[in-house]
Amino acid sequence: MAHDDSVTVSFRLSFNKEEDKEILKFFSSETMKICYGDKSKFIKSALIRAVQDIKRNERDNRLICEMNTQRTVIQETMTGEADRVINAIKLIVRDEMERITGTQMLKGKQAASKMTESVAERSIEVASCFGEVPESSCEDVSEDVMAFLADL
Repeated sequence: MAHDDSVTVSFRLSFNKEEDKEILKFFSSETMKICYGDKSKFIKSALIRAVQDIKRNERDNRLICEMNTQRTVIQETMTGEADRVINAIKLIVRDEMERITGTQMLKGKQAASKMTESVAERSIEVASCFGEVPESSCEDVSEDVMAFLADL
């Protein structure tokens, strides 16, 4: 008879199922009586082990889900940070390349300026008087022009 602080759990064993026959055979064996005393204690211990295994599996599954969620968040965070660092490095490299290119262009302009100054210095000669024809240019200038210049 059940009391207010207990409950009776009943179940049937079918002789048509091998598993049920095996359970019934174990219930009537001496091993069960030695280890557990009676059927009730055996059923309780078997059920408590099963319930504890189910709870452990649920806890493990929750832990696995949490770990997967954390891993996903970490991967997304790391990907975002890596992208941010890569973009920063690209900007730095581009700025440095522009700075180096600008410096080289400035040096190139200074070198070109120096070269034109030195060429200009070499090409500056004493200007001849108006109407005088340089000797070297006689070959290139036509006779009409030479006659006109001679008349001046």
